[in-house]
Amino acid sequence: MTQPHPDLSVVVSTWRTRDLLRTCLQSLQPVHAAGAEVIVVEDAGGDGSDAMVRGEFAWAKLVALDTNVGYSRATNLGCTKAQGEFLLLLNADTEVRSDAVEALLDFARAHPGHGAVAPRLVGPDGATQASCMALPRWSTALFFATPLERIWPGSPELRRYFMRDFDHNHERDVPQPPTAALLMPRALWQELAGFDESFGLFFGDVDLARRLASRARPIRFLPAAEVVHHGGASTGQLHDFVARWHADRLTYFRKHHGALAGVWVKACTTLAWAAHVMAWPVRRMGGKTSEPLRPLCRSFGAFLVS
Repeated sequence: MTQPHPDLSVVVSTWRTRDLLRTCLQSLQPVHAAGAEVIVVEDAGGDGSDAMVRGEFAWAKLVALDTNVGYSRATNLGCTKAQGEFLLLLNADTEVRSDAVEALLDFARAHPGHGAVAPRLVGPDGATQASCMALPRWSTALFFATPLERIWPGSPELRRYFMRDFDHNHERDVPQPPTAALLMPRALWQELAGFDESFGLFFGDVDLARRLASRARPIRFLPAAEVVHHGGASTGQLHDFVARWHADRLTYFRKHHGALAGVWVKACTTLAWAAHVMAWPVRRMGGKTSEPLRPLCRSFGAFLVS
């Protein structure tokens, strides 16, 4: 039986995910009925999500933005409207399964020393997603998203970074779960000032996890709490996905490892770019679809001078 939890605020940030958002909100109806407030931040996606929320889910608090501000800022804006003792951050491409919220809240209330608690994410087919990761370090930039990832996919660094030896059916503290679904005390979120808005879309969750770790506030992975995650609903629509990812990764390394780390990341990215450019004629001659080279070079040049 669903237990009342009036001290919970659920914040859902959405961009061009109307149909998935509808499913997400339908799954949250019992949570709202138990007393939680549900806040939806529509980040100027232009797909009618705001009208859908108004027409079908009048019980949700809608924050409809006039301009697209990015995931970090949109989520922060939603959290400023929250009143609950706890915040549950949710992506719009999730579905909360029965009793998951209660399990997360029960753990958070019983373990006030923890900074956050994350559920097990499963795909629509029910398969567990390997979602937890370690925090990136200098060697991560060399072995991930470079030719070395293809040459040595089983390297110790990639095994560490992707936590390949971790059983996602096992409960334990983890360095970095995704914020596709994450519950934490609102007071702690406010203490941390939410997401760092210098991260537009990527690495904001990594930065949050690192800041929690620096305060000795562990994050618990709770597989008993299950949330369906479709994945990539918004990011898959971005034409500049790769450029944004590299820019946010650079921001992360500069913030947490210093200016020299920024130079290192640019060097590693140059290695990946050079390999891509050298392989480009081969792909074209082989009839494989490949993005035009000139825009890619412009994007890479802008990255180098950033």
